[in-house]
Amino acid sequence: MKLQQDRFKVILAGLWLAFTVALATWWLIFGLRQLDRFHQLSATQIQHHSRMLFWEGGVLIALLLIGGVTLITYIWRERQRQRQNEEFFAAFTHDAKTALASLRLQAESLSEDSEPPNPVVERLLKDTVRLQLQLENSLFLVNLRSGRLLSESLQLSRIVESLRFHWPELALRLQGDGAVLADARALESILSNLIQNAVTHGDAHAITLTVTTAANRVQVQVADDGRGFAGEFARLGMRFYRHTSSSGSGMGLFIARQLAQRMGGTLTFAAGAARGLVATLTLPPAAIESVTSELRKATA
Repeated sequence: MKLQQDRFKVILAGLWLAFTVALATWWLIFGLRQLDRFHQLSATQIQHHSRMLFWEGGVLIALLLIGGVTLITYIWRERQRQRQNEEFFAAFTHDAKTALASLRLQAESLSEDSEPPNPVVERLLKDTVRLQLQLENSLFLVNLRSGRLLSESLQLSRIVESLRFHWPELALRLQGDGAVLADARALESILSNLIQNAVTHGDAHAITLTVTTAANRVQVQVADDGRGFAGEFARLGMRFYRHTSSSGSGMGLFIARQLAQRMGGTLTFAAGAARGLVATLTLPPAAIESVTSELRKATA
């Protein structure tokens, strides 16, 4: 029923557009022709043509007004619907993440109390991390174009330290450090997606983040020791790209690349020197004044 209504609206809009364009074209051609032979017309003919042009012009103006009002109404309704969807996803994601955080705390308590480690509890911990990341990705996906990102000075070492407890079994090493101008939540999402992708699809056990600063850019290389990637590296990060039937949907890397671009950076992928995958994230550096302020706060 909904599909038929949408088809009817599209057909009606197409007919309105075709009729309006045809009428406007005819009105233009007819008016130009009458101008050429205006001096040959009698008073009665001029009055007749004026009346005809008046009614045709009136119908054309009415059609344009109807179409314009309809278009404005449709845009307003779509914006209202989009706002409602965003509010729903925001509320749903917040409630679900709160419930998952509580579930994770209980699972961590069970894991600490169980000796030897219970594989069911360990799997539950991994699933909660994965679900939290998927919920965060869903919210970013809804607000990807219209959502606003903050721009603040962030120390990469702090971001990495905040991610360590999500993957306690993973050797997460940081070489170097730097301050970038980015959104904290978006940067955490990018790194979390890269780490989760390495663990889930590459069976990685160790990840090394190498930070370098050059040419007014801060570069973060995320290299894992997984089994690597056998597809096209240029297509990694594209929406719904799956190089095999068993691979993921690709939404995590797509969101990571889009967030990097929105923060004025880039995200590329390449094969590792020995094995695994290397993701290179570049971001603008933080201002020197902001870095100095952050260091003073940290040492205070």
